[in-house]
Amino acid sequence: MGIRASSCFLLEPDSAEAGRLAGQSLRKDFGEERLGAVLVYATMNHDQPAALEALRAALGPDVPIIGCSVQGIASDTGLTEEGLALGVMGFGGSDLRTAVAVERDIQMSSLEKGQAAARKLKADLGEEPRVVTVLYDPLCGADVEAFLTGMRREISCPLIGGGAGQPWGPPVRTYQYADGEVFSNGMVALALAGPFQPELGICHGAAPTGLSMTVTKAQGNKLLEIDGRPAIQVWHEQTGVAQGEAIHQEHMATWAIGIERRFTVEGPDGAKQESASMIRGAFGFDPEAGAVVLQTAVPEGARVMFFHRTVEDVLEGTKKMGADIAARLGGRQPWAVLGFECAARTFPFLGSARTLEEHQTLRAAVAPRAPWLGMMAWGEIAPLGGEPAFHNYTYPLVVLTR
Repeated sequence: MGIRASSCFLLEPDSAEAGRLAGQSLRKDFGEERLGAVLVYATMNHDQPAALEALRAALGPDVPIIGCSVQGIASDTGLTEEGLALGVMGFGGSDLRTAVAVERDIQMSSLEKGQAAARKLKADLGEEPRVVTVLYDPLCGADVEAFLTGMRREISCPLIGGGAGQPWGPPVRTYQYADGEVFSNGMVALALAGPFQPELGICHGAAPTGLSMTVTKAQGNKLLEIDGRPAIQVWHEQTGVAQGEAIHQEHMATWAIGIERRFTVEGPDGAKQESASMIRGAFGFDPEAGAVVLQTAVPEGARVMFFHRTVEDVLEGTKKMGADIAARLGGRQPWAVLGFECAARTFPFLGSARTLEEHQTLRAAVAPRAPWLGMMAWGEIAPLGGEPAFHNYTYPLVVLTR
């Protein structure tokens, strides 16, 4: 019957039981209707294989399952980054077409693997998707934008998603899921097609410091020199973090680097050039090389500027995004919402109470009754100027409407 979605959010501490209950919930909600695919997130303290195995058993062998480990989960009933949490969303109905793709070791031949994943999605659907959700391992050293460039060579629909997560702290490992398998260094994608329209939004809540500089030396994901000086030295000066002081995630959650990107926008008076700052978080530091490590490559000659984040800016940005999406819906009925909020924005920065307030306010504005599944992501994917782009410290959201 048409198109539909159903979500389930569980704090059940037994991993196998959580997977079983989630699968039973989806099966009950869909009844005799077709269940086309399931998206699942689990916090890292769950037994990942046990949860996936139980979910698979409850759903049966024919429903594709993809997902990843996360720092935290948001749903229509609540959110958390603490304890053991599992969230799922099922997509189906007679008019919805679904396809999934899996790629491994995406740190190698990232562009080619992105192209292969998109080619498979389109071939399995037999048509251009309406939207594709991309989940990936942010700790494997892959150039995410190279992967996205490869995907764009095959499909033109919006790409949205995020990096798999782990508990807030020193990066160790994340996991991706494909059916009953749990692995790392990979990417999974879910494509949806049918008579629906995706409405996308994004906000970041970061304020520029105003001083523009130039990348004078870079090596892949490593930012080596800014204005001819070691990038890590410039970082210390701009952030006020003294040299010799440990650079920890509190600093990373507060400060970001904006990379200028120029793009073309088509309008009623023809094409025009615009620019935007791609917000990048420092994902690590290499003191020996004097480098700041990012999740994507930065070209030499790029203009950069430091950004500072405040709680007020973050909350106001989310509020404005919600109002903008609500205005664009124009009375269309949401049937599902997927969110990919940066994990450095939520409990580590806003705190648990403000994160819940942000979520409730946004949900009330755009889709108070639709199934909702969000992840606290370690890197975000959302369009910029019509092209797929990698972001940090942002909150991409997609509302699927009839």
